[in-house]
Amino acid sequence: MPTRDRAALGLTTLAWCLLAVGGLVASIGPMSLPNVGISVSNPYRMVMAGALCALVAVAVRRSVPLLLRDLCATHTFFSATAVLTIALVAGLLLTRGATAVGGADSAGYLAQARRWTAGTLRVPLAIPDLPVSQPGPVQSGLGFRPDGSGRMTVPSYPPGLPLVQAAALAMGGDSAAVRGVPLAAAVVALLGLVVVAARGAGPAAAAVAVVTLASTPVFLFQALQPMSDVPALAAWLLALALAGGRSGVHLAASASCVALAILIRPNLAPLIVAVLAECHATSPARGPGATSRWRLAVIACAGGAAVGLVGALQWWLYGSPLQSGYGRASELFALGHVPANLTRYRQWLFQSVAWPALVMLAAGAMTLLVRLRVNRRPLPLVILLTVSIGLYLVYQPFDSWTYLRFVLPALAALAVGAGWALAAVMARLPPAVRVLAFVVVVTTIAIPNLQRARDLDVFAVREREARYELAGTFVREALPAAVVVAGQHSTSAAYYSGRPVIRVDLLDAPAFARVVTWARGAGQSLAFVLDEQESADLRRLLPGLDDAALDWPPRAEIGRPVATRVWLNGDRDRHRNGRRVSTTRLFARR
Repeated sequence: MPTRDRAALGLTTLAWCLLAVGGLVASIGPMSLPNVGISVSNPYRMVMAGALCALVAVAVRRSVPLLLRDLCATHTFFSATAVLTIALVAGLLLTRGATAVGGADSAGYLAQARRWTAGTLRVPLAIPDLPVSQPGPVQSGLGFRPDGSGRMTVPSYPPGLPLVQAAALAMGGDSAAVRGVPLAAAVVALLGLVVVAARGAGPAAAAVAVVTLASTPVFLFQALQPMSDVPALAAWLLALALAGGRSGVHLAASASCVALAILIRPNLAPLIVAVLAECHATSPARGPGATSRWRLAVIACAGGAAVGLVGALQWWLYGSPLQSGYGRASELFALGHVPANLTRYRQWLFQSVAWPALVMLAAGAMTLLVRLRVNRRPLPLVILLTVSIGLYLVYQPFDSWTYLRFVLPALAALAVGAGWALAAVMARLPPAVRVLAFVVVVTTIAIPNLQRARDLDVFAVREREARYELAGTFVREALPAAVVVAGQHSTSAAYYSGRPVIRVDLLDAPAFARVVTWARGAGQSLAFVLDEQESADLRRLLPGLDDAALDWPPRAEIGRPVATRVWLNGDRDRHRNGRRVSTTRLFARR
C-alpha cells in the first residue's frame, strides 16, 4: 500500500479515536489524571480535532469510498476500536474508580487479604467479655462471622480475590490492592472477550463485543470498585481465550485461570464445562483423540483441585465442606426463587441497559442459538450463558439492579453473540458501507449506555466510597482510643482505624444498654460511625436510650453524596454541661 494511503488510514483511525473520546466526555463528564498531566474536559475540541483529521484523510486519499474500502480491508479500524475501548475503560477506572474500600464486599475482601498476609484467617474476639448473649456475631464486621467456637472471627467470602489482593498488598500496598486489581481485572476481561469474539468472527465482531460489554452500566459499576465479579469474569474469559491455544503453555495458563476463577466465585464452578468445550473444539486434529483427552484432563484436574481446596477451607473455617461463609447451599439455592428472579432480572435489564444495547444483546442470543444448530463453535458461549443464568435463577433474590453483576458471564456471552451478529450482517454489505454500519452500531450502543450509567450514578463510586476511609482515618487519628460502634462501616472503620468494632445493627435495646454500661465501667469510649439512615434507624428502634439518641454534635461529618457522622459518646455530657463540641467537616480528595 502506498505511503499516502497508509497515512490516510492512520488519520482516519485517529479521527475516530478523537471522536470516540469526545463522545465519552460528552456523555459522562471530564476525565482528568493530574498525576500525569492529562485532562479532557472539552468534548467539542476533541470532536473538532477528529473532524479535521477526517477531512485531511479524505483529502489525502481523494476518495471517500476508497478510503472506507481500505479501512474495511485492513481491519485496522476495527482493532483500533477494541484497543481504544479498553484504554478508555482503564482511563475511567483511573479517574473515577474507588480509592478506598467501604461496603460489605470490598472491605471484607481487603480485610481478608490482610489476614492472608498476616498468616492467619482466625482472629480472636477483641472484647471476649462483652456483655451480650452472642459476642461473636456482634464483633464480626461485615464480611466476617464467628467460627464454631464463637471466640474467633473468620472470613465469610471465598479466598480467590483476597489472595490476589494479598499479593498486590505485598507488592504495592493498599493502592495496588484497591485500584490496581480492579484495573487489571477489567483490562484482562475485555482482552479475553476480544480473543474469544475474534476467534469466531474476526476483528469487527470483537470490537462490537467489547464495546457492548464495556459500556454496560453493571460492568462499569463493578469494575470501578474492588469486588469479585469482574475478576471472576476475567478469569473465565481468559481461560476460554487460552483454551483455544495449541501449546502446553496455553493449556497450563488456561487451567490456572480456571482454578483462580473457582477460588474467586466457587458457585460458578460448573462454568468449567464451557472451558472444556472450548478446549475440545480447538484441540489438534492429529492422533486418535489422545491429545484432546489429555488437554481435557488437565483442565478438569485444575478445576477439581480448586473445588477441593475450597471445600477443605470451608471445612476448616465453618465445620463442613458444604458450608460456605454465606450459609448452606440448601439455604441459598431453591427452585422457589425462580419466579422472583425472572421478574427482577428482566426489570434490571430494562432499568440499566439502554434499548439499542438490549436489541443487540437479543440479536446476540439469537445468533448463538442459530449458529449452534449449524456447528458446535458457539457451544462454549451457550454454556457460559445458560449455566450462569441457571445458577442465579435459583439463588436467593436481591433487590437492586446492581445484582445484575451475578450474570456478567452471560452478558459477556451475549456481547460476543452481538458481535457475531453484526459481523454476519456486515459481510453482506458492500465494503465501503461496512465501516459506516460499524460506526453507527457501536455509537448507538455506547452513548446511550454511558448516559444510562451516568443517570444511575455509576461514575460517583469514588465519592461514595471515600466516606469509609475518611471516617475510619478520622477515628484513628483524631479520637482517643475507642471502640467503634457501626453497621455499614463495621469492617472499613476497623480496617482503617485498627480499633475493635461492635455491630450496632445486631443490638437490641437491652444489649445496647449493657454495652454502654460496660464501656463506662471499663473506661472505654464508644465512637459511633453511622450513615445518616443508620443513625435515624437507631433513634427509631431504640427510643428512650440516651446514647442512642445521638442528640449531641458529632466529632466529624462527611457530606454528599452520602452523609456520614462520627459521634463520641463522652461528648454527650460535655454538650449538656454547656461545653462546646466542635465538628470537623471532611471532604473527599478529587
